[in-house]
Amino acid sequence: MASKKNSSPGGSLGQLSDLVNRAGLHLKAPQPSCVPAPQNPPKVDTPRAVDPETEPQRSDEEIFRDAMNGIERACWRHDPFPLRKPVPEHGADPAEEERRLMQEAMDEDSPLSILDHPEYIEGWIGVAGKRYLPNLRNGLYSIQGQIDLHGFNRAEAQTAVEDYIVRMSRLRPCCIKIIHGRGINSPTDRATLKEALQRLLSTRRMSRHVVAYASAPLKDGGVGAVYVLLRRR
Repeated sequence: MASKKNSSPGGSLGQLSDLVNRAGLHLKAPQPSCVPAPQNPPKVDTPRAVDPETEPQRSDEEIFRDAMNGIERACWRHDPFPLRKPVPEHGADPAEEERRLMQEAMDEDSPLSILDHPEYIEGWIGVAGKRYLPNLRNGLYSIQGQIDLHGFNRAEAQTAVEDYIVRMSRLRPCCIKIIHGRGINSPTDRATLKEALQRLLSTRRMSRHVVAYASAPLKDGGVGAVYVLLRRR
């Protein structure tokens, strides 16, 4: 009679475990799953419908405060851009401005026209005078003589200019220079001699001798002197 085989608890799985132990093998423990366990999604507060009949009307400040709830202020990571300090504006010094204009006129890289000066004066007699005026402005005529009116009053300056122009025009057509100044040291702060001289050169009496006149270039006195082109009497 055949004897029954000894069966270990667990059936075939139990026999497999005994065989592994007898062979000296060690099975690895089961690893946990790498898939993370699902987490509960964050709850989002859905805006609640407001019934205007049952709830009071909220102000804009309250609505803005509720909307900005939970928002943190972000700091700027860079240094602020330095602002330039405003430069105070001071009144222009006439002497300094005159030196600047003179320096720019002497600089060949940036020539400055005397026509841009606010104290520039010019005039002409007839069509011929207007034709000669551009060359007179640029100082293209040689100067045959000059007279300086510094130290004269208005009457003395007028007499001296008239005599000088008549005397110079007797010889030949020529160009003269009359230095009248700018009236910087005048008690009235006005160039009275310059104003009187411009009126004198424009009179009918002087038109017999004067062809044209214009303020001298900056290199030769600028608006403190005037070139006068004379015709022969």
